[in-house]
Amino acid sequence: METTIEYAVHTGDRRTAMELAGAALRSDGHRVDALPGSIVAEAGSRLLTVLLGALVHPGREYRRYELVVSTAGGRSTLTLRHADHGPAVAGGTIGAARRQEHWRRVTGSVERSLRSAGLLVGRVER
Repeated sequence: METTIEYAVHTGDRRTAMELAGAALRSDGHRVDALPGSIVAEAGSRLLTVLLGALVHPGREYRRYELVVSTAGGRSTLTLRHADHGPAVAGGTIGAARRQEHWRRVTGSVERSLRSAGLLVGRVER
């Protein structure tokens, strides 16, 4: 399963790209905390996820992602990765399937927002 995806954007557009990515994460139901050069996005309840595991409603399941911008030459890279979800989400087939589903939705949302604005140069999954 992919845990990191990198979006290449032109260096002059990195601030706009971060704003668009933050908006995409918000529209997907995440609480977004923007810091200089990075974004932390969280959704759901960690406590409920730990207590109920696979029984927690998928909309209440805890998820946390980190988006960091780095610059080299004429390109900036936005790196989106899973942050600490905790063992309740990572373990088991139900948790793994839900995590993969959320990951596809989040990466698709961020990619669509960057592509529709004409900022996306390329992407790499890791």
